[in-house]
Order: sequence, then C-alpha cells, then structure tokens
Amino acid sequence: MIEASATVMIDASSATVWSHLEEFETLWEHSNPDHDGTWVVMDPKKPLRDGLRFYQREWVGPVKGMIKADLRDVVDERRFSWIGTCTYTLPPLPFVFTVEEGGTMLLEPRDGQTRLSHRVWARVPPTVLGKAAERVLAVFGDIEREAYEHTLVELEYFKDVIEKDTVN
Repeated sequence: MIEASATVMIDASSATVWSHLEEFETLWEHSNPDHDGTWVVMDPKKPLRDGLRFYQREWVGPVKGMIKADLRDVVDERRFSWIGTCTYTLPPLPFVFTVEEGGTMLLEPRDGQTRLSHRVWARVPPTVLGKAAERVLAVFGDIEREAYEHTLVELEYFKDVIEKDTVN
C-alpha cells in the first residue's frame, strides 16, 4: 500500500474552502502543473455529492495515470472521499498497470481558519505485474514522497487562491 498525507492551514472559513474545492474542472485542474485534464462526467457538475464521477489525467513522479473515480462519504463543508481505479504508464516503456486509488479530503475549522488535509492511497494488485510495478517505482523514484509532494502542491495552490480571493 502506498500512502501519503499533506496538510495546510488556510485563513478562511470551511464554507469558503469548500466552495473552492467544488471546482474540479478549473481549480483542481490548475492546482498542479502535473495535471493534464480533469473532467466531471455528470450533470450537474456541482455540488459535491456521493456518486459524483470524475476523470483526471496526471503525472505522479515518473508515471502518467488516468484516474476514474467516484466521490463518497460527502459531508458538506467537512469532508469527502474518492475511490477509483487508475491506469498508469511508465513512458517510454510499454509498461501499463492498474491500481485501486483513493483519498480523503478533510476540512477542520480552527479559530477562523481551516485546516485542510488530503490523505491519498494506492493499492497495487498482488499479481506478478503488480509486484513488478512496485519494483519499477522503487527503482525510478520514491513514489510515496512523489505522492506527498504532488498532494502538497495541490493544497498550497488552494491556500494561495483562497487567501487571495478572501482579501479582495
């Protein structure tokens, strides 16, 4: 199991943070230069709700993935989780593998601020190909560190955008 968690403090209410997190196709897409497309494939695209499906293409370290995921356990202005499958490639090698992935976004109000954390995880299948993928990821980079840095970049982007928006 690969796991990573990152946290930031944002000078804004949970309601304000939540309203920004609902912007999957714009703010989420722009939250990391490693993103290469984010699509909500349901109408309406918001509010966040159980069953909302999205796709995202992104780089995490040396691998490029396409995630197909659904939201669950949505509690307005408090948390949501996502779970899905991601198909990864390791360019330029013809190496393709699929993993189960998920995450939980948690908002905690604290004295006029919001503590925003995102815990992400991936479960590599216990197959020969899955074990080979784990070895390749170990050789080409520290995938847990890469996942942590990827997640932290996203959270810091939201912090910057939200705090600039609340000043204006």
